[in-house]
Amino acid sequence: MNILCCYNVNIDAVGTIDGAKLTEYIRGARGCEIDYTHTPDHISDMADLVTLLLSHIQNGTGGEYLLEAPDAIVESPLLLKNEPVLRLGGNAGISASVLSNLGASLVILNVASMSRTQADLLTGAAIRIPVYENDELALLTPYNAHDAHDAPHSARAMGDCEDAIHYVFDFKSGTEVELRDRTIVAPDNNRVIATYDPKNIALHVDCAFEAFSNARIKEMDGALVSGLHLLRSNYPGGSTYLDHLQPIISELRSWKSSNPDLKIHFESGDFLDAEIRDHVISYISSVVDSIGMNEDEFFEGETDFSVVKIVEKAVQFVDRLGISRLCIHTRDFMVSVFDCDYIDCASEIDALGAGAAAAAARAATGRVDRASVDAAVRDLEPSSKGVRECAIAHEHFGGKMIGNGVNLQLSGYSICVVPSLWCEHPVSTVGMGDTMTAGAFLMELAHRR
Repeated sequence: MNILCCYNVNIDAVGTIDGAKLTEYIRGARGCEIDYTHTPDHISDMADLVTLLLSHIQNGTGGEYLLEAPDAIVESPLLLKNEPVLRLGGNAGISASVLSNLGASLVILNVASMSRTQADLLTGAAIRIPVYENDELALLTPYNAHDAHDAPHSARAMGDCEDAIHYVFDFKSGTEVELRDRTIVAPDNNRVIATYDPKNIALHVDCAFEAFSNARIKEMDGALVSGLHLLRSNYPGGSTYLDHLQPIISELRSWKSSNPDLKIHFESGDFLDAEIRDHVISYISSVVDSIGMNEDEFFEGETDFSVVKIVEKAVQFVDRLGISRLCIHTRDFMVSVFDCDYIDCASEIDALGAGAAAAAARAATGRVDRASVDAAVRDLEPSSKGVRECAIAHEHFGGKMIGNGVNLQLSGYSICVVPSLWCEHPVSTVGMGDTMTAGAFLMELAHRR
């Protein structure tokens, strides 16, 4: 399978929140600026970060917020159990690595800023970066691509190769933080992300990637598109998110026009602005085949994540937008609503199971390859809550059991519900949705072929 991955690749600096240290920080002089009555929509200082951490820890939810400047959270290491670990980040970067390690033949990746650290983290054998060498397009491994970017005679030297770092604050179920009037306890594992990444936020499309993908699109089987949730209302210079979105939509239309068999999946993300989210979903649904998102992104602040409500709302979503498939992935189960011509139900359940195994492998070991996925399938049990929700869906809507999943028919659509594999002590909660999506997408392409 030959797959394009775009548009965001970065480095995640992942650290785990220590409840006692967070409590100590709040009790100290630095905590006096925290306004518990206000939940910010971006991070301009430590008070904003702490407020958002408390909100998400209390609810067990995840979120991603724009960081005004890296030095705004320079004291964040005081809240962590240990030194942050650098890992591959960005929806497109994580997906590319998963696809490569699970057997894709060729993964073409758009990279906005190829630093040496970034190149070292992009280690999948199938990953290739388009570059210009002596005015000719070439496909190089990430490490060699970095050298080409830095070559003095390169037609496209990157110039600035700073690390694009996103700060990821993991917290574990049971994390306790003592406030003046109460103690909050995290009900689930999750994370808060602070993003400072000007190039990816502007949806920078590398010129060599654009040229290569347009020239060779007929050789591609699929495209995973992500990163649009990073769009901002306004940018330096006066441009808006629409100025950055329109070229992306035009490029996707061009790909589809040249290769009607190309399957494009759009992975949504945690949009900070509801207006931007609505515009992006509206625009992109007219060109992509499939859309994916987690339960927080799908319900936009609601807390009822029951399978019945997800199925009913997802059917309305697909019907309204006219897309071929919508996948909602939660911690305990996945729901896929799709047109009957998109794929057969047994293949979709197999694909969702492949995605669940990949995500479980990442949670259990921090890596995704054939060995870790096989171990996850062998050693981990399906989520008990996910199994229960599958049974509820089966009882409520009817349908039939296929493997450990259930297939339903509703309003002319086929619906598959599959439980996740449960990892009691995850190494990390970062990238689970992207990993699940990439694993399922690769299996879908294999079944369709």
